[in-house]
Amino acid sequence: MKWGTRKTTAVAITTLALFAGVLSGCSDSTPQAQTKVDNKAGTTETAKPAEPAKKGETVIYHLGETVNPEQVTNFNPFLATGNWPAFFDYVFDPLYYFNPVKGQLVPRLAAGDGTWTDDNKTYTVKLNMKAKWQDGKPFTVDDVLYSFNTLKNNKVLDRYQLWGDGRLQDVSAQGSDTVVFKLSKQFPSLPFYLSTVYIVPKQQFEKEDASQFLNKTPIGTGPFKFKSINESAIVLDKNPDYFLGAPNIDQLFIDRFNNSSTLTLALEKGDVQGSTGTVAMPSVPKLLENPVNKLQVFPGLSTYSVIMNNEKPGLSDNNVRRAIQIALDRKSLIEKGESNGVFPANPGFLSSVFGEMVDSKLLDNQAYGFNVNEAIKLLESAGYKKNAKGIFEKDGKPLSFTYHMAANAPAQNKEGAMITDWLKNVGIETTVKLVTWPELTKLLMAGDYELLQNGITTPPDPQAQLEIFHSKMTAPTKTNAPGLNYMRFRDEDVDKWLDEASSADSSKRKELYQQVQNRIAEKAPVAVMYNVGGHIPYRVDQFTNYNEDLPVTSALSLLQVKKK
Repeated sequence: MKWGTRKTTAVAITTLALFAGVLSGCSDSTPQAQTKVDNKAGTTETAKPAEPAKKGETVIYHLGETVNPEQVTNFNPFLATGNWPAFFDYVFDPLYYFNPVKGQLVPRLAAGDGTWTDDNKTYTVKLNMKAKWQDGKPFTVDDVLYSFNTLKNNKVLDRYQLWGDGRLQDVSAQGSDTVVFKLSKQFPSLPFYLSTVYIVPKQQFEKEDASQFLNKTPIGTGPFKFKSINESAIVLDKNPDYFLGAPNIDQLFIDRFNNSSTLTLALEKGDVQGSTGTVAMPSVPKLLENPVNKLQVFPGLSTYSVIMNNEKPGLSDNNVRRAIQIALDRKSLIEKGESNGVFPANPGFLSSVFGEMVDSKLLDNQAYGFNVNEAIKLLESAGYKKNAKGIFEKDGKPLSFTYHMAANAPAQNKEGAMITDWLKNVGIETTVKLVTWPELTKLLMAGDYELLQNGITTPPDPQAQLEIFHSKMTAPTKTNAPGLNYMRFRDEDVDKWLDEASSADSSKRKELYQQVQNRIAEKAPVAVMYNVGGHIPYRVDQFTNYNEDLPVTSALSLLQVKKK
């Protein structure tokens, strides 16, 4: 039997059920043009077009974002730091786009579904040769080969280990319009991993060191072209020759804000029309009082947690990590910090978006739920005793940690204050240190932290999400991790189960993934807070034709958006 590429297991049913629960009472009473995604062709179409803008009028869509100076130092999609990741969705294309709302792959530069050979070790993708680079040069199969081989030749760029053991062995061309991905072992997750690689122009990048290239004048195949950047905005022009259809808006202004509170105020005033997900969650109830404001919510691939460096003194003790895990009142975090705009996180880490692969029993397992008394008992059983300050210590060393979190992030700061108070209640002392989002990433990569509050976003596949706990994805503290195992967590059984699951059939994968999830819950390398796919604010008073079957401010949705 050959594997399909379209949908993660049971994603659609799970997503729709959760989506309905979160958005009850927030439905749009204003009639909207109905839109849909044609997943076979990978294009979008509208059933009832809105009235066009007046002739000669420049249609500008204002997208509000918190984009710090540290996030515009380069526009190289291969690099993990120095950029605002959502930028790449508008300017570049991957072979496939993972649509988190429906849990499906949508072709972008691919002409349709790929095909597996009978042994499921070779995957062939036909390209959409209508695409071309924004400087007018032709898009070729060599651009795709170059993009994937760059990851092979620069291991530091291969964050998801596409070229790791048992995975890609070779990427080659078949004629002028087809790419062949050859695997050393069966790897059914491959199509979803392909969605993580943006294709870059070989003729531009081959002249540079891709691991250092800042790409100040980005050229992609995407629906919007880079025009300029200043302190107030990133300006993108529409790509009139976009192969999936030109956008209806002429310019996309990514208006830059210092924090989510000022951005949310701009949304309330109508100065910006939407965001890719930045919003001051405590302000959401007030925002939604106005019927022109909407909030699209869906579970997804980001899990916010108190991330722990498992190599640091104290945190190397499983009992200490477990105590931190159950000191967190996740229900209160979701209600008070995120205004119910996010989803409960699985102590075994796997997102609910992955349906039947998830051990859902862990969500309600009292062993991993909020319990101050049990947290104290865990610390006492590990030999810790409270000192005169009420802080647990052992051998004269108190459980006192530096707690890093993002500056200028009201919801995160509120949640961090709640968490540090809860930790104090169980006898764990913290010293809060605020840094920028890019600095958080650098600290995680190098392991230069003790406790750090942030999200981890993974490729759209359960293997990829659980593999952040594989030892091959980490490195000793003070050495940059090659993958997303920022926790420096190591467990031989977890490695073995994940290695076996990588090439197993669906039934066996489910069994192995449940074993991994239970071990992660037991070992608590992170203390999960909540799951985020999207909580996307947008307005419907000036623009129409948002496609709610997609993230509404994604590139494929903004292709359809029209001015009223």
